[in-house]
Amino acid sequence: MNRSGRFPTLLVAGLLAVGAVAVVPPATATAADPCTYCAGGEYHPITPTRIFDSRAAAENDPLRPINDVAPLGAKPAGTANPAFDVQLLGIGDENFANPWLPADVTSNNVLAVVASITVVTPTVRGYLGAYPAGSPSNTSIVNFSANQNVANLSLVRPGDGDFLTVWLHADTTGNAHVIVDVYGWFSTTGYLGADDTESEDERGGRLIPVAPGRIYDSRPASVGPTSVTEVTIRGADTLGASPVTDIVPNSTDVEGVLINLTSTGSTAGTFVSVLPETPVGMPSTSNLNVLAGQTKANLVLVPVGADGKIRLYNHNGSTKLIVDVLGYIERRLDDTRAGRVIPLTSPFRALDTRQAAFGAVPIGPGIAEDWSFAAFSASVNIGGVPVGNQLGLLGNLTNAKLTRQYPTVAVSSYLTVYPTPPTNSLPPNVSSLNSVESTTADAKAVPNMTMVMYGADQKVRVFNYQGYAHYILDVSAVILAD
Repeated sequence: MNRSGRFPTLLVAGLLAVGAVAVVPPATATAADPCTYCAGGEYHPITPTRIFDSRAAAENDPLRPINDVAPLGAKPAGTANPAFDVQLLGIGDENFANPWLPADVTSNNVLAVVASITVVTPTVRGYLGAYPAGSPSNTSIVNFSANQNVANLSLVRPGDGDFLTVWLHADTTGNAHVIVDVYGWFSTTGYLGADDTESEDERGGRLIPVAPGRIYDSRPASVGPTSVTEVTIRGADTLGASPVTDIVPNSTDVEGVLINLTSTGSTAGTFVSVLPETPVGMPSTSNLNVLAGQTKANLVLVPVGADGKIRLYNHNGSTKLIVDVLGYIERRLDDTRAGRVIPLTSPFRALDTRQAAFGAVPIGPGIAEDWSFAAFSASVNIGGVPVGNQLGLLGNLTNAKLTRQYPTVAVSSYLTVYPTPPTNSLPPNVSSLNSVESTTADAKAVPNMTMVMYGADQKVRVFNYQGYAHYILDVSAVILAD
């Protein structure tokens, strides 16, 4: 593999077969169907619901813990990757707190769940992984330092008994609390609504990836405490693009949007909530939590309001906010495969530049490099049958280690992942995740879920702004194309 030059091409030889994917075929499917995998894989948003919280009751939140499991309270962390199981669906369990599934939805209707997983007050440094119960995967979702609360959005599948296995790896023996919030779910091909006839209001939406584009940037100005900022989604244009084109169609069929939300220069610790409508008072959930002075990004999948907009609520202090669009949710007929989400059996580590198979060399400052996902794409199958053409993937991107370009100059940087363009053009003005330098005492690995649209020949380009970065990509799902 060759990493020389500004835009080197790196072929990913290590992307092997992924295995079967849990998909329930439609009851009406026949061998003569002209469109294969054209139904299902659609997203259904819900009111964000907390389904797991290991913390003890507090004066301001007497309802916790929520669905805690043994060992009760803070969960063990260590080198042996201690694990516990979280019930994702709660079907048939009268003791399941905060049930979130719509009426008459069965476990056979749920293909995957979009959830935010948070590590709270860890006593040691480590990382959290999760996989469907019974389908182990040594991939990570959240990286944390001692006493650091960290959250990340994730797409997870229910496993045996509708459980999700969560494990906590740490350098030394310790513990941490864990929280799981559900934001929505993807339906199987067998989901036809409560009365076996899917109506317009029961129908989910397809996830349509786009070449990422920035649609909002408050800089140099800041938004203030308890402020609500409206951002137009339907018909939104990419800032500075020429010619001006909509990155999101101006259509009422656009029901949601997938954005990367970044906060920078905050004057105080705060949280930012992304909402379809203007909140009344303080929102009950948050999408991004930042410390004073911290630059941080988080992926958000949010419904679009009736007026085609979303709202950004900043709770405390002043901060600068940035919104990059990665895709949108669109209501479509079942005569197309485009936008259907197919989760893998368990998360798959597709890239790890620390490993010899991927060069074992960090990406340098101002460098972009290409990775081919053709072999990976061809390996995704259902029951041994390849799923066919794909638009892109969903996965967890981690900046595993960022080191200085100059020994005496501190470094902060960002990674941008985007479809490989047909020419060696400049990277788009977006970021996939932001990170600060790693140190021997505290290697700050930074994760963020992302969606990646394939470019020419199913290639993906990664750009690093400053310093030398090792990065990881753990794939959780693919998105079908016609």
